[in-house]
Amino acid sequence: MITSSRTGGAVRRLRTGFVSTQLARAHGRRDAAGLLDVLGEAPDAGDPSGTAGLPPYVLGVRARAEHDTTRLRARMLHGNRALTVRIHAESVRVVTQYTVRGEPAPAALARYAGTVADWRNAAAVCRSRAQGVIDAANHLLTCYWDAVWAEARRSHELPDRRPTGWLPGRTRLDTTWHRVDDGLLSDRWYGGRGPAGEPDPAAVAQALAILDSQHTRGGAGRTTGGRG
Repeated sequence: MITSSRTGGAVRRLRTGFVSTQLARAHGRRDAAGLLDVLGEAPDAGDPSGTAGLPPYVLGVRARAEHDTTRLRARMLHGNRALTVRIHAESVRVVTQYTVRGEPAPAALARYAGTVADWRNAAAVCRSRAQGVIDAANHLLTCYWDAVWAEARRSHELPDRRPTGWLPGRTRLDTTWHRVDDGLLSDRWYGGRGPAGEPDPAAVAQALAILDSQHTRGGAGRTTGGRG
């Protein structure tokens, strides 16, 4: 069980112990007879796209993984709400200082960098835990499809082993998990991003761009030549 509210809260992951894996295999043996068409396409195809035709057990594992990762994100955001408010407030100051006034303030930017680093660390830890949920789900799916394959081979001609990399229903983290700063701009998860290359009007996005550009040039570490 995950217990840190700052990085995901108390969320019970998919279990991958002896009982869970044996249940996955039992489901696979039971479902094998109805999945012969899927198995017949395995040597010539990668993972099927979409969820059409997937058996109930696979859909259930996928739904549980999505539920658990969503709860991780929600609890992480809730646990870091004060930090998020602080970043939003400091972002306005950074944008005002650098963009509106045109007066660099390295000391203030360094403080902002520390606050953002706290957020990025919490988001990265949460993402790592979410990946653990995904890995557990895929482990159960592997047990399931191995059992399906072994059972089907009893009465049909199939290769000795399930093709490497073939795992219908494989779960993955969606792309929003790989952009940790999007957690500060939650509307990006649902509304998508603007056209590539266009500046983001949000103060947080502008401040983060200033911070990252200063880090690239080494500017955030200098405390002379600007206001603090």
